Amino acid sequence: MPDSAPNPCPPTHNPIEEICHKKYAKWTIKLAIIALALLIFQLPLMLIGDLATERDGNYQKAIADIEQKWGHAQELEFFCTIHPESMDIDSVITPEIRYRGIYQATVYTTEAKIKVKFNTPDRKTESILFSLSDPERLLNVKATLDGQPITPRKIDSGLQFAVKGDSELLVEIKFRGSQSLIIAPNAAHNRISLRGDWNSPSFIGNTLPDQRTITSKQFTANWNIERSNYGEENNNAKLGVNLFIAAGTYLQVTRAMNYATFFLLVFFATLLIGEIVTKTSIHPVQYLISACAPVLFYLMLLAFGEQIGFTSGYIVSAAVIVAMVTTYARMFMGKIAPALIMGAIFAAGYVLNFIILNMENMALLAGTIVLAIFLGALMLLTGRINRTAEP
Repeated sequence: MPDSAPNPCPPTHNPIEEICHKKYAKWTIKLAIIALALLIFQLPLMLIGDLATERDGNYQKAIADIEQKWGHAQELEFFCTIHPESMDIDSVITPEIRYRGIYQATVYTTEAKIKVKFNTPDRKTESILFSLSDPERLLNVKATLDGQPITPRKIDSGLQFAVKGDSELLVEIKFRGSQSLIIAPNAAHNRISLRGDWNSPSFIGNTLPDQRTITSKQFTANWNIERSNYGEENNNAKLGVNLFIAAGTYLQVTRAMNYATFFLLVFFATLLIGEIVTKTSIHPVQYLISACAPVLFYLMLLAFGEQIGFTSGYIVSAAVIVAMVTTYARMFMGKIAPALIMGAIFAAGYVLNFIILNMENMALLAGTIVLAIFLGALMLLTGRINRTAEP
């Protein structure tokens, strides 16, 4: 009997293993697409950032043009050949908003009453100089020495008065400026009061106010400064107020864009988790088209923000993007409930981002905590994805 060739072993098939391999390939492809998308979307984000920088440059040019015509930030300094005993300054600031197209800047008119007392036995005539950084914006001056009207001498840097060693000089001046007012007093005892109709002042200089009151319409700030050493440099006692427009749109848009990549990660993670929970297969093209929405948000934020303000622009832009994402998710998921949940998660992310942006000094800590919480939740939700039954 001829030897018969051994039959080959029939191939064995493990359906569970094949399914696992298919799942691995599916998720590997999607994760690779997400990683690639994160890199690709950096380009439009960079272009939007460059656009915000360009618009901010136009804004700065508009401010410079307004300041050139109205007056620059003012610094009021005092130089004396004799040591003043005391100096009282009571300044009322009247701010205004001036516009160049869509851009705006803060300008002001100041009326200041300045009382300087000298207590030196020497009766010879000395001089005191009131210096303004932009003296051309001086509108009006009235002065008395010991109750008698006097006329100051106008020089390039300001006003010069002739005084006696034991006299009292009272000066009332009115001048224009923009953005900020700084005062550098130079007496043994200094009392400075600044007040104006502005609800978001920023106090600047080397000394903060001893007392300050800020309401929804106005502010008041008072300083009391004692200087024992007349030889100190004037700038050691500089103080003042900045009438800035709280956190301009372009600065806040730039700050918001610092979280853009994180938002994209949250968005992709939300899609992945939604796909797992609903057992719906989302096409890679749908991932990419959906991710265009959070990128478009920053362009909308810039466009709306410079027209209606950052807060209103943020609300409008976030509402439009959340509505778009929710509607699109409803289309490719085929179910309303998971689409609404996805939209709610995305909306909560925008609310949280807005809160972080307004925390300023605590923004980094708050953002780090949120990132840690999000990563922990993602670990809990995905920890058992790849587990299979043991043989």
